[in-house]
Amino acid sequence: AAALAAVDPEALLTAQTEVTSGGNPLTGRASFQLVVDGDLLPQDPVAALHAGTSAGVDLLVGTNTEEYRLWFVPGGLTEKISRLKLRLALLKFRVPNATARTYRANRPDATPGEILGALATDLLLRVPLNRLADARTDAPGATYVYEFGWPTPVQRLGACHALELGFVFDTLAHPDTRALTGPDAPQELADAMHRAWVDFATDGDPGWPAWDARRPVGVFGQDGQAGPAVVLAPRDDELRTWDPYRS
Repeated sequence: AAALAAVDPEALLTAQTEVTSGGNPLTGRASFQLVVDGDLLPQDPVAALHAGTSAGVDLLVGTNTEEYRLWFVPGGLTEKISRLKLRLALLKFRVPNATARTYRANRPDATPGEILGALATDLLLRVPLNRLADARTDAPGATYVYEFGWPTPVQRLGACHALELGFVFDTLAHPDTRALTGPDAPQELADAMHRAWVDFATDGDPGWPAWDARRPVGVFGQDGQAGPAVVLAPRDDELRTWDPYRS
């Protein structure tokens, strides 16, 4: 620890950039991952959750409907993915055939890139999040799951990754927020989300039911509604095609 602390922070950042450049869960290149070392992280987090490690701790967690669009759209990846590339990606990430068929059926007008993006969103974020919420149902401590679905008009980014931050913190007027939301983002949506987060922080209740076998989700910003609208197990037909949710 002392040796690491003695290294210039700029040198650490440079080394980090060099090692992880171009790496992400899709490309499979070098990235930072959890390591169960028996000390700092003594056991697998999912096993720890099932064992009740987080008992008594309330949790608010969620995803955006189109997380992938922040990474796929600016570089034109949604247009570059052909049917062949989609098929190769499905094989690489061992996506079950039933899963791919369900996503295609639910998006008949989607391009191969959009299909891959929806799969990537769930593989990397929504499925693990649901598993996290499920793992906490056996112990005290409420879990509240949300979904953010307002589509920004900026660069066809839709309801992309990080878009919710300006609404959660009620900073729609900030230039950094406007770069992602545009100038006409709905203030009523920011009011609703900020209120929910403050209520959770102060009273432990963001305004919709806690996670249970029904899988209630507080949905913000879809269909022109600020929310939260309570939706039980949204897109459950897709979720259940992934392990370990198969019927």
